[in-house]
Amino acid sequence: MAKKKRVTRKQLLKEPDEFLTFSAKAIRFVADNQRPVFGVAIGVAVVLLAFAGFQYFSNLSERRAYAMFEQGRLNYLAEISGNKTTPAKEKEQAAGQFEEVIRKYPSTNAARFSLIVYADMSYHRGDYQKAIELYKKALGAFSGEVAIQKLILNGLAHAYEAKKDYRSAAEYFQKITDTQDEFMKGDTYYNLGRMMEALNRPEKALEAYNKVLQDYPDSAGFRIAKEKVLW
Repeated sequence: MAKKKRVTRKQLLKEPDEFLTFSAKAIRFVADNQRPVFGVAIGVAVVLLAFAGFQYFSNLSERRAYAMFEQGRLNYLAEISGNKTTPAKEKEQAAGQFEEVIRKYPSTNAARFSLIVYADMSYHRGDYQKAIELYKKALGAFSGEVAIQKLILNGLAHAYEAKKDYRSAAEYFQKITDTQDEFMKGDTYYNLGRMMEALNRPEKALEAYNKVLQDYPDSAGFRIAKEKVLW
């Protein structure tokens, strides 16, 4: 039997489009093997980007952008970790670092992912409008990358929910359920049911919960959806 040729990470990340394809697959793997599913995009993005290796790009701007992004990512992780020994100044630097990547290196992959991470950071800090603006920019930046776009749509939906704009939240959850790809659909139908309840549309809520019961028994919201339907 011929020995399978090993593809190095450097070869895998040689071109931006190849990197994004790799990123989408990695995001799917991480999300499919995590429970509960992350409320917004960063849970997957942070895990992925911890080992994605932007530094393997030969483009100098990409390497500089990645270095700046990585520092912002680490500062943000320090912030959300609750580590009391982390200086407050370092925790506050992340936003500025993400903004600088986006401003100075807008065409790099580091800038694209900075939009997602910065959006999530804004969400967790309670600046939901800022999160929405950044997530919407990220949607355009990742045009055609279905897995990543679903994470961004999920982030948008949760940000609108946090603003109590349940109609907009439902619309963005619906965008995920309307896709042909099954990725994230089970948990999204459950979230869509919650929004329909908030909008006082019980029939639509039951329709979404029944979809979870019929097609997504392994989803995180299955047990609660079952209780909703049987209640």
